[in-house]
Amino acid sequence: MNGQIDLHIHTTASDGTDSPRQVVELARSLGLRAIAITDHDSVAGVAQAREAGAELGVEVVAGIEVSADYKGNRAHILGYFIDPDSPALAPAVNWAVNERETRNEKIVGAMEADGFDISLERLRAAYPDAVLGRPHMAEWLMNKGYVSSIKEAFDRYLGEGMPYYRPRERMPMAQAMEVIARAGGVPVLAHPFQYGYDEEERIAFIRAGMAAGCRGLEAHYSEHSPAQRQWLMERAAEYGLKVSGGSDYHGSRKPHIQMGSGIQGGLAVPYEVLERLRP
Repeated sequence: MNGQIDLHIHTTASDGTDSPRQVVELARSLGLRAIAITDHDSVAGVAQAREAGAELGVEVVAGIEVSADYKGNRAHILGYFIDPDSPALAPAVNWAVNERETRNEKIVGAMEADGFDISLERLRAAYPDAVLGRPHMAEWLMNKGYVSSIKEAFDRYLGEGMPYYRPRERMPMAQAMEVIARAGGVPVLAHPFQYGYDEEERIAFIRAGMAAGCRGLEAHYSEHSPAQRQWLMERAAEYGLKVSGGSDYHGSRKPHIQMGSGIQGGLAVPYEVLERLRP
Protein backbone atom coordinates (compact mmCIF):
# COMPACT_ATOMS: atom_id res chain seq x y z
CA MET A 1 0.00 0.00 0.00
CA ASN A 2 1.05 3.57 -0.58
CA GLY A 3 1.00 6.20 2.11
CA GLN A 4 -2.02 8.05 0.77
CA ILE A 5 -5.35 8.58 2.46
CA ASP A 6 -8.84 9.98 1.77
CA LEU A 7 -10.63 11.54 4.73
CA HIS A 8 -13.89 12.64 3.08
CA ILE A 9 -16.06 9.75 1.89
CA HIS A 10 -19.84 9.27 1.75
CA THR A 11 -21.66 5.94 1.68
CA THR A 12 -25.25 4.74 1.36
CA ALA A 13 -25.65 5.73 5.01
CA SER A 14 -26.16 9.26 3.64
CA ASP A 15 -26.10 10.28 -0.03
CA GLY A 16 -23.36 8.07 -1.48
CA THR A 17 -24.07 5.20 -3.86
CA ASP A 18 -21.52 2.69 -2.48
CA SER A 19 -22.10 0.71 0.70
CA PRO A 20 -19.61 1.11 3.53
CA ARG A 21 -17.99 -2.18 2.62
CA GLN A 22 -17.79 -1.21 -1.05
CA VAL A 23 -15.93 2.02 -0.28
CA VAL A 24 -13.40 0.08 1.81
CA GLU A 25 -12.97 -2.47 -1.00
CA LEU A 26 -12.40 0.38 -3.45
CA ALA A 27 -9.90 2.02 -1.12
CA ARG A 28 -8.04 -1.30 -0.85
CA SER A 29 -7.98 -1.68 -4.64
CA LEU A 30 -6.55 1.85 -4.96
CA GLY A 31 -3.87 1.12 -2.41
CA LEU A 32 -5.07 3.71 0.10
CA ARG A 33 -3.68 3.26 3.59
CA ALA A 34 -6.56 4.95 5.44
CA ILE A 35 -9.99 6.49 4.81
CA ALA A 36 -12.57 8.33 6.90
CA ILE A 37 -16.29 7.65 6.64
CA THR A 38 -17.90 11.10 6.83
CA ASP A 39 -21.57 10.63 6.02
CA HIS A 40 -23.89 13.61 6.30
CA ASP A 41 -25.32 13.79 9.83
CA SER A 42 -25.00 10.02 10.26
CA VAL A 43 -22.61 7.43 11.69
CA ALA A 44 -24.67 4.46 10.52
CA GLY A 45 -22.01 3.31 8.05
CA VAL A 46 -19.03 3.36 10.39
CA ALA A 47 -19.37 -0.10 11.97
CA GLN A 48 -19.64 -1.93 8.64
CA ALA A 49 -16.72 0.04 7.22
CA ARG A 50 -14.55 -0.70 10.24
CA GLU A 51 -15.34 -4.40 9.98
CA ALA A 52 -14.36 -4.40 6.31
CA GLY A 53 -11.26 -2.34 7.06
CA ALA A 54 -10.06 -4.81 9.69
CA GLU A 55 -10.55 -7.64 7.19
CA LEU A 56 -8.90 -5.89 4.23
CA GLY A 57 -6.12 -4.01 5.98
CA VAL A 58 -7.44 -0.46 5.50
CA GLU A 59 -7.50 1.90 8.48
CA VAL A 60 -11.02 3.35 8.85
CA VAL A 61 -11.48 6.58 10.80
CA ALA A 62 -14.89 7.16 12.34
CA GLY A 63 -16.20 10.50 11.11
CA ILE A 64 -19.26 12.58 10.33
CA GLU A 65 -20.10 15.68 8.30
CA VAL A 66 -22.57 17.86 10.18
CA SER A 67 -24.71 20.27 8.17
CA ALA A 68 -24.53 23.53 10.10
CA ASP A 69 -25.54 27.17 9.75
CA TYR A 70 -23.24 30.19 9.60
CA LYS A 71 -25.06 33.53 9.35
CA GLY A 72 -27.87 31.98 7.33
CA ASN A 73 -25.50 30.12 5.02
CA ARG A 74 -24.50 26.46 4.99
CA ALA A 75 -21.35 25.36 6.77
CA HIS A 76 -20.24 21.75 6.67
CA ILE A 77 -18.31 20.60 9.73
CA LEU A 78 -16.26 17.43 9.52
CA GLY A 79 -15.71 15.49 12.72
CA TYR A 80 -12.83 12.98 12.94
CA PHE A 81 -12.04 10.27 15.51
CA ILE A 82 -15.52 10.49 17.01
CA ASP A 83 -17.02 7.75 19.13
CA PRO A 84 -19.91 6.65 16.87
CA ASP A 85 -21.73 5.22 19.90
CA SER A 86 -21.52 8.45 21.90
CA PRO A 87 -24.89 9.81 23.05
CA ALA A 88 -23.38 13.27 22.49
CA LEU A 89 -24.03 12.80 18.75
CA ALA A 90 -27.79 12.52 19.25
CA PRO A 91 -28.56 16.24 18.87
CA ALA A 92 -26.92 16.41 15.44
CA VAL A 93 -28.31 13.12 14.17
CA ASN A 94 -31.84 13.72 15.47
CA TRP A 95 -31.88 17.30 14.22
CA ALA A 96 -30.87 16.16 10.77
CA VAL A 97 -33.34 13.26 10.62
CA ASN A 98 -36.32 15.36 11.69
CA GLU A 99 -35.40 18.30 9.49
CA ARG A 100 -34.73 16.10 6.47
CA GLU A 101 -38.04 14.24 6.82
CA THR A 102 -39.97 17.49 7.03
CA ARG A 103 -38.14 18.91 4.04
CA ASN A 104 -38.60 15.74 1.98
CA GLU A 105 -42.33 15.83 2.68
CA LYS A 106 -42.55 19.43 1.46
CA ILE A 107 -40.59 18.81 -1.74
CA VAL A 108 -42.19 15.53 -2.75
CA GLY A 109 -45.67 16.74 -1.76
CA ALA A 110 -45.30 19.78 -4.02
CA MET A 111 -44.11 17.62 -6.92
CA GLU A 112 -46.94 15.15 -6.44
CA ALA A 113 -49.47 18.00 -6.41
CA ASP A 114 -48.09 19.16 -9.76
CA GLY A 115 -48.52 15.75 -11.34
CA PHE A 116 -45.06 14.18 -11.05
CA ASP A 117 -45.01 10.40 -10.72
CA ILE A 118 -43.28 10.37 -7.35
CA SER A 119 -44.07 9.67 -3.70
CA LEU A 120 -42.13 9.26 -0.47
CA GLU A 121 -43.37 5.68 -0.15
CA ARG A 122 -41.91 4.70 -3.53
CA LEU A 123 -38.68 6.58 -2.88
CA ARG A 124 -38.23 4.71 0.40
CA ALA A 125 -38.88 1.41 -1.39
CA ALA A 126 -36.41 2.28 -4.16
CA TYR A 127 -33.69 3.38 -1.71
CA PRO A 128 -34.31 1.24 1.38
CA ASP A 129 -30.85 1.67 2.90
CA ALA A 130 -30.34 5.36 2.10
CA VAL A 131 -30.98 8.55 4.01
CA LEU A 132 -33.37 10.12 1.51
CA GLY A 133 -32.61 13.55 0.10
CA ARG A 134 -32.66 15.57 -3.09
CA PRO A 135 -30.05 13.39 -4.85
CA HIS A 136 -32.43 10.43 -4.66
CA MET A 137 -35.32 12.54 -5.95
CA ALA A 138 -33.13 13.73 -8.82
CA GLU A 139 -32.19 10.16 -9.70
CA TRP A 140 -35.85 9.15 -9.56
CA LEU A 141 -36.78 11.95 -11.97
CA MET A 142 -34.03 10.82 -14.33
CA ASN A 143 -35.15 7.19 -14.20
CA LYS A 144 -38.73 8.26 -14.89
CA GLY A 145 -37.64 10.22 -17.95
CA TYR A 146 -38.46 13.72 -16.70
CA VAL A 147 -34.81 14.73 -17.11
CA SER A 148 -31.77 13.26 -18.83
CA SER A 149 -29.37 13.61 -15.90
CA ILE A 150 -29.19 14.28 -12.18
CA LYS A 151 -27.64 17.65 -12.95
CA GLU A 152 -30.62 18.59 -15.11
CA ALA A 153 -32.98 17.61 -12.28
CA PHE A 154 -31.21 20.07 -9.98
CA ASP A 155 -30.94 22.75 -12.67
CA ARG A 156 -34.65 22.58 -13.54
CA TYR A 157 -36.43 21.45 -10.40
CA LEU A 158 -34.49 20.84 -7.19
CA GLY A 159 -31.59 23.30 -7.06
CA GLU A 160 -31.64 26.53 -5.09
CA GLY A 161 -34.05 28.99 -6.71
CA MET A 162 -35.85 26.25 -8.64
CA PRO A 163 -39.59 25.44 -8.25
CA TYR A 164 -39.25 22.55 -5.79
CA TYR A 165 -36.31 23.75 -3.74
CA ARG A 166 -37.06 24.13 -0.05
CA PRO A 167 -34.46 25.71 2.27
CA ARG A 168 -32.92 23.70 5.08
CA GLU A 169 -32.96 24.60 8.75
CA ARG A 170 -29.48 23.73 9.97
CA MET A 171 -27.89 23.37 13.38
CA PRO A 172 -25.91 26.46 14.47
CA MET A 173 -22.20 26.08 13.71
CA ALA A 174 -21.14 26.45 17.34
CA GLN A 175 -23.50 23.66 18.40
CA ALA A 176 -22.19 21.40 15.63
CA MET A 177 -18.63 21.96 16.81
CA GLU A 178 -19.66 21.22 20.40
CA VAL A 179 -21.43 17.99 19.43
CA ILE A 180 -18.35 16.71 17.62
CA ALA A 181 -16.00 17.67 20.46
CA ARG A 182 -18.23 16.07 23.10
CA ALA A 183 -18.20 12.85 21.04
CA GLY A 184 -14.39 12.89 21.30
CA GLY A 185 -13.86 14.20 17.79
CA VAL A 186 -11.76 16.83 16.04
CA PRO A 187 -13.98 19.48 14.35
CA VAL A 188 -12.76 20.65 10.93
CA LEU A 189 -14.21 23.21 8.51
CA ALA A 190 -14.97 21.36 5.27
CA HIS A 191 -13.92 22.76 1.85
CA PRO A 192 -13.73 26.47 2.81
CA PHE A 193 -13.57 27.61 -0.83
CA GLN A 194 -16.91 26.00 -1.69
CA TYR A 195 -19.17 28.59 -0.04
CA GLY A 196 -18.67 31.47 -2.45
CA TYR A 197 -16.98 33.85 -0.02
CA ASP A 198 -14.42 36.44 -1.03
CA GLU A 199 -11.14 36.42 0.88
CA GLU A 200 -12.28 38.78 3.64
CA GLU A 201 -15.48 36.79 4.21
CA ARG A 202 -13.56 33.51 4.12
CA ILE A 203 -11.17 34.71 6.81
CA ALA A 204 -14.11 35.86 8.93
CA PHE A 205 -15.72 32.43 8.45
CA ILE A 206 -12.56 30.65 9.55
CA ARG A 207 -12.15 32.89 12.59
CA ALA A 208 -15.79 32.37 13.55
CA GLY A 209 -15.20 28.63 13.27
CA MET A 210 -12.16 28.91 15.53
CA ALA A 211 -14.18 30.84 18.09
CA ALA A 212 -16.77 28.05 17.99
CA GLY A 213 -14.18 25.32 18.55
CA CYS A 214 -12.85 24.49 15.08
CA ARG A 215 -9.47 22.75 15.17
CA GLY A 216 -8.72 22.27 11.49
CA LEU A 217 -9.24 23.19 7.83
CA GLU A 218 -9.87 20.84 4.92
CA ALA A 219 -7.05 22.19 2.78
CA HIS A 220 -6.62 19.17 0.50
CA TYR A 221 -9.90 18.83 -1.38
CA SER A 222 -10.74 17.42 -4.81
CA GLU A 223 -12.19 20.69 -6.12
CA HIS A 224 -9.62 23.04 -4.62
CA SER A 225 -6.99 24.36 -6.99
CA PRO A 226 -3.30 24.16 -5.98
CA ALA A 227 -3.43 27.89 -5.17
CA GLN A 228 -6.48 27.41 -2.95
CA ARG A 229 -4.82 24.51 -1.14
CA GLN A 230 -1.74 26.63 -0.57
CA TRP A 231 -3.83 29.52 0.79
CA LEU A 232 -5.53 27.20 3.28
CA MET A 233 -2.25 25.62 4.33
CA GLU A 234 -0.89 29.09 5.04
CA ARG A 235 -3.97 30.08 7.04
CA ALA A 236 -3.79 26.84 9.04
CA ALA A 237 -0.16 27.56 9.90
CA GLU A 238 -0.98 31.18 10.73
CA TYR A 239 -3.86 30.29 13.05
CA GLY A 240 -2.38 27.13 14.57
CA LEU A 241 -4.98 24.83 13.00
CA LYS A 242 -4.67 21.22 11.87
CA VAL A 243 -5.12 20.24 8.21
CA SER A 244 -7.27 17.50 6.69
CA GLY A 245 -7.87 16.30 3.18
CA GLY A 246 -10.26 14.19 1.14
CA SER A 247 -12.08 13.80 -2.13
CA ASP A 248 -15.74 14.12 -1.02
CA TYR A 249 -16.41 10.82 -2.79
CA HIS A 250 -20.09 10.00 -3.37
CA GLY A 251 -19.78 7.13 -5.86
CA SER A 252 -21.72 7.41 -9.11
CA ARG A 253 -23.80 10.28 -7.74
CA LYS A 254 -20.81 12.59 -8.28
CA PRO A 255 -18.92 10.78 -11.05
CA HIS A 256 -16.46 13.65 -11.53
CA ILE A 257 -15.06 13.01 -8.05
CA GLN A 258 -13.01 9.85 -7.66
CA MET A 259 -11.80 8.42 -4.39
CA GLY A 260 -8.28 9.48 -3.59
CA SER A 261 -8.01 11.95 -6.46
CA GLY A 262 -9.01 15.45 -7.47
CA ILE A 263 -9.99 17.27 -10.63
CA GLN A 264 -7.69 20.26 -10.24
CA GLY A 265 -4.04 19.34 -10.02
CA GLY A 266 -4.64 15.98 -8.38
CA LEU A 267 -5.17 15.08 -4.74
CA ALA A 268 -2.41 13.19 -2.98
CA VAL A 269 -2.98 13.34 0.77
CA PRO A 270 -0.13 11.70 2.69
CA TYR A 271 -0.64 9.59 5.79
CA GLU A 272 1.23 12.21 7.82
CA VAL A 273 -1.88 14.44 7.53
CA LEU A 274 -3.86 11.85 9.45
CA GLU A 275 -1.12 11.48 12.05
CA ARG A 276 -1.11 15.23 12.74
CA LEU A 277 -4.91 15.35 12.82
CA ARG A 278 -5.24 12.88 15.67
CA PRO A 279 -6.53 14.34 18.95
